[in-house]
Amino acid sequence: MDTYILVTGANSGLGLGICTRLIDEFLQQKRSSLAAANGGTKKADDAGGEEQGGDSLTIIFTTRSRRKGEDTLARLQAHLRRTHPRNAHTWIRLQAENVELTSLLSVRALAQKLLASDLPHLDAVICNAGIGGWTGLNWPLAIWTIMLDIRRATTWPEFKLGAVGLVTKPQLPDVQPSKVVWVSSVEAAARHYNAADHQALRTDAAYEHTKRLTDLLALTAQGQPATAKLVAQFLDPTPLVAAAQNGEAGSSSSSNANRQRPRLTRPRVLVTHPGIATTSIISLYWIVAQAYVLGIYLTRWVGGVWSTVSPYLGAAAVTWAALASEDELRAKEAEDGSAGGEGKWGTAIDRFGTTAVRRTEAEGWGIDGSGKPYSETWWGGVSWLGGGYNGRRSDAVDASKEDVENFVADGAEAWRVMEQLRLEWEARLEALDRGQDAV
Repeated sequence: MDTYILVTGANSGLGLGICTRLIDEFLQQKRSSLAAANGGTKKADDAGGEEQGGDSLTIIFTTRSRRKGEDTLARLQAHLRRTHPRNAHTWIRLQAENVELTSLLSVRALAQKLLASDLPHLDAVICNAGIGGWTGLNWPLAIWTIMLDIRRATTWPEFKLGAVGLVTKPQLPDVQPSKVVWVSSVEAAARHYNAADHQALRTDAAYEHTKRLTDLLALTAQGQPATAKLVAQFLDPTPLVAAAQNGEAGSSSSSNANRQRPRLTRPRVLVTHPGIATTSIISLYWIVAQAYVLGIYLTRWVGGVWSTVSPYLGAAAVTWAALASEDELRAKEAEDGSAGGEGKWGTAIDRFGTTAVRRTEAEGWGIDGSGKPYSETWWGGVSWLGGGYNGRRSDAVDASKEDVENFVADGAEAWRVMEQLRLEWEARLEALDRGQDAV
């Protein structure tokens, strides 16, 4: 079966790393399955992709401009040529799309274009694109905290300075089981999100605010009566699919607009994070950037399990979530001494650079939303530097049942507000379309 994955924000950094790693992981799985089918007597690479079955991976990656899309396409094609034999290239298809995620008109246009295309389905949507919104660093605090506890300072930094009240440009002119994989952050904590300031207009930590919001939405998206109706309303594509098939969405003149897609099951919502990877999301002078990278490496060597450094290594959890089967997901959920509930999946790394996908603690939710203690079975073990456990803040405590109840309540309220905003903006965009059609 062909696999189709949409990745946002793929121009550089983690997004490019995700696409690159998707190619490598998919081809590795493909070669393993072909070797098994051949009884281990023939290398999978010895046969062309078409001869050994038509299963392929299509990566639809988005960037802000055509130029950036062409650059990403060239880099991915170069990686494919450099690291994989020519006869494996037929299994990989790359499709560049342009979208400006700060413009709902652009987002909606891409959605309508894909609905009206011959794309049969999406196996995973990886919501990676984002901005930092930082203006600089509190240098005295940065130096002090790094000297005091480098593991905590580089994994859960508290010295970044963020702009307050950044908003997008005006959104209107003056006149199924598929997966939704959200990319969060290991930094996100309860203190970062303020429900009274849902759109982060009054905080200097807008990045962390949105990542905590991501945790609240994703971890309460399955199996929670308090959010079930709102999540179903968000994930059910029926109205948009009907509009596209009736020729109401964008390029309705295309013969593909009436393509009938199968009724799919509701997508599975997953949340991941890349650990601490260095990207261009925060602008630093070259010498400062190199010192930052060195600091993260030092953190890894003293037991910092989230210090991935490389976006490619950091992408391990995201690509695993996108490519894993339902059985693999269930098996993974049963690991790490958890009760098997919804988890926040992060890319962990050892001192030698070997990555692994591990559960991450989300404050108030714990590791699986069960409310049961987990410190004694925590996969990272006890930290010899700074106290606590590897992979957890030194002041972290196990989430209780009451904490989980409060987390779910906060998640339900977050879903309510997000759905209210979505419906409000859909109505505005539809009104804009009607006005343009009348001209």
